[in-house]
Amino acid sequence: SPNLSEFILANRELLKGDACIWESGRVNYAGQPTITLGMRGICYVELKVRTARVDAHSGLGGSIFPNAAWRLVWALSTLKDPDERIKIAGFYDAAKPPTRRDLELLARLPDESEQIKQTYGLKGFVRGLSGVELRRAAVFEPTCTICGLSSGYQGPGTKTVLPAEAMAKVDFRLVPEQDPFDIFEKLKAHLTAHGFDDVEVSLLSAEHPARVDPDDPFVQLTVEAAREVYGKEPVVAPMTGGSGPIYPFVKFLEVPVSNSGVGYPGSRAHAPNEHIRLEDFILGTKHTARVIEKFAGLG
Repeated sequence: SPNLSEFILANRELLKGDACIWESGRVNYAGQPTITLGMRGICYVELKVRTARVDAHSGLGGSIFPNAAWRLVWALSTLKDPDERIKIAGFYDAAKPPTRRDLELLARLPDESEQIKQTYGLKGFVRGLSGVELRRAAVFEPTCTICGLSSGYQGPGTKTVLPAEAMAKVDFRLVPEQDPFDIFEKLKAHLTAHGFDDVEVSLLSAEHPARVDPDDPFVQLTVEAAREVYGKEPVVAPMTGGSGPIYPFVKFLEVPVSNSGVGYPGSRAHAPNEHIRLEDFILGTKHTARVIEKFAGLG
């Protein structure tokens, strides 16, 4: 909800508590419950270019009309190098690197690179990443992702059209201390500086990144509850690559956040046929109940 942060900020006394259980948990490939202690932020934008009132015949305008699709492609190409480095001025200024404790936790995580490649049909990872560096990059590097492109004719066969409009959805995943609203302003300034002030930029979603202390007693309670329910050693990850509205709970309510959940690596998150397995649903429910039971026992 775009109103969640404002609501929490305005109702801190009403919502005050000792801890928060988040629903974003999952099991890994080995069936171990995974406790994640932070989420990246996000700045999700839509870029739109219009170069004419209507589409044109490509034979009529191909040599002399501005092409909205090319205009957008050229604008997008200024955002990131082939080595994955984002080229927006000041983009990395506020980004906080992982701590020594973060790197310790990353080093303890199982190497699931081969299973991930098999699940998604990948030949490899960008920049040839592997090992701890792969795990670090997956959660502690900010991103610039083209989520979708739309322009011109995309149906079967041919239609020789010169598009009048082009659109792209782009998200920036942000690491601790980066501000999505600051990144949005830097993006607009970048496009203007590169001669693309005709590209319309709209902010569709914004979330700050947030972290939780891995040694907080509530986190340890959640880990112990998972160990009891799943009968396997839980995996503790310092961050997850995804985003969610964890920031106002950590920042405004000042509560530790730990998770239970029902996901698994084959859930196809954000893809067609996203789903969960019944056994994970049952275990996730039992884990949540065990956390509440153990929390009540603290008095």
